[in-house]
Amino acid sequence: MKPKSSVFSVCCIVFLVVFAAFMIWYLPSASSLRAGIRETTQSLETSRGRERKQQDEYDQAVRELPLVQAELEEKLPLAEAAEEKVENLKARRKELKKEKEKLENAAAGNNTAQEEGSHD
Repeated sequence: MKPKSSVFSVCCIVFLVVFAAFMIWYLPSASSLRAGIRETTQSLETSRGRERKQQDEYDQAVRELPLVQAELEEKLPLAEAAEEKVENLKARRKELKKEKEKLENAAAGNNTAQEEGSHD
C-alpha cells in the first residue's frame, strides 16, 4: 500500500508546485490587467464627459444662433451707415489736405513775391 500513497503524495506535491507557479504568474498579471482596465475606464469616462461638454456647448450655440443672427441684422444698417460715414470723412480729409497744400503753396508764393519785391 505504500507505493500508492507515495504516488499520491508525489501527485499532490506536483499539483501544489504547478498551482503555486500558476498563482505566481496569475496574481501579478491579473493585478496589472485590473489596473489597466481601471485606467482605461477612467480615461473613457473623462473622454465622455469632455464629449458631453462639447455637445452642450454646440447645442447652446445652435440655440443662440437665431438670436445672434437677428441682432446682427438689426445692427447691420448701423454698421453700413458708420462705414459710409467713415468713407465720407476720409474723402473730406483728402480734400482738406489738397486745400491745405494749395494754401501753403499760395502762402509760399506770396512770401517769395514779397521777398523779391523788398530786394528791388
